[in-house]
Amino acid sequence: MKLFNPRLYLYFLIVLLSVVSCAYNKGEVVTPSKDCSTTFSNLSFAKDIQPILTTNCAISGCHSGTTPEGNFNLEASKAYATLSKPGRGYIDVSDPKGSVFYSSMVSTSDPMPPNGRQAMSACDLKRIETWMREGALDN
Repeated sequence: MKLFNPRLYLYFLIVLLSVVSCAYNKGEVVTPSKDCSTTFSNLSFAKDIQPILTTNCAISGCHSGTTPEGNFNLEASKAYATLSKPGRGYIDVSDPKGSVFYSSMVSTSDPMPPNGRQAMSACDLKRIETWMREGALDN
């Protein structure tokens, strides 16, 4: 019987690296709280905003798929185009908190995400607000 199986070792190594890479975050640790004292700057839509949308919005039965809720698709391939539609007011770089996009996330009458799912953290909301204030660039 062979004691060392290279394929099994390789498989174990890949799984171990996957787990470690998911658990290790070189950036800040964001914990849901009422206060977010972190200062954000030079935010990237792809790196900083889309992951928030993917986790909280672009999930099955919400803002994804062929018939997204409210015809508002926030999947990675469509999110920026959806948010930046001219004349829709989804993003307002001069008043991010007054934008349709931000207001819908903090609404008490029709909150997003709905159905008792955990609301976005204060830090995620602050990231989105800062990104809009910085010009809501697709970078």
